[in-house]
Amino acid sequence: MGFRTLRYFELQLSKLQSEGLLPGHFIDFFGKQSAGSPFIAAAERIFDHGTGDISLDPAPIVLVSEYGAYVSAWVWVDGDPEQVSLNAAADGSPKKQREDFCEQLGRMQADGLTSQMCIDFFGLQETKHHYIVQARRRHAHARGVVVFDADPMVSESLSGAYVSAWLWVWNRDIGADDSPKTTLQPPRKCCRSPEASSGQVIPDCAHFTDDAAATTRWKSDCVGQFVRR
Repeated sequence: MGFRTLRYFELQLSKLQSEGLLPGHFIDFFGKQSAGSPFIAAAERIFDHGTGDISLDPAPIVLVSEYGAYVSAWVWVDGDPEQVSLNAAADGSPKKQREDFCEQLGRMQADGLTSQMCIDFFGLQETKHHYIVQARRRHAHARGVVVFDADPMVSESLSGAYVSAWLWVWNRDIGADDSPKTTLQPPRKCCRSPEASSGQVIPDCAHFTDDAAATTRWKSDCVGQFVRR
């Protein structure tokens, strides 16, 4: 295996995106590698109350440390009818099946691709910054618990948008009911989820946080290949 530059991965991801790659594809690919993690069940129990304000993907990404873990998630922001994109409900069906992308992402991971690289690639393309600002303001009281990357992703629908985030779960928050499971749990849909309204999964998700510097440094260590821009 030769050395692969960041530019190489950007070009490869750009090619896959032109073929229909969505953030949900790489979240599913990397998230399944954490299948059965007790941190996922704990995050669902603590944060996901069925209201749609905070939602997790069927296979969220988990970044584990000595004291706990961050679990990838989405936070809901109500939309301004005058700002919601007219294309929010457009059919974005991928041109390839998810299994095809998993095979290609697997080869790229063997060359050094990380979930954070994918997140940065999509996040840096984001233009719906008003949703990101609102999401950060709404969860400003939860610093270090609900964490946003510098370039979060936005999954827009006709009534608002989900903004990608990370949920912190302490080791002590894991309960007996959060024991590792051998199978993935089915996705939990809510009335405001783009998935529930359009019938397709539109998860997009996480680069660097405006939270405490220590949290930022720790998260970059977990990701392993954070690239400063």
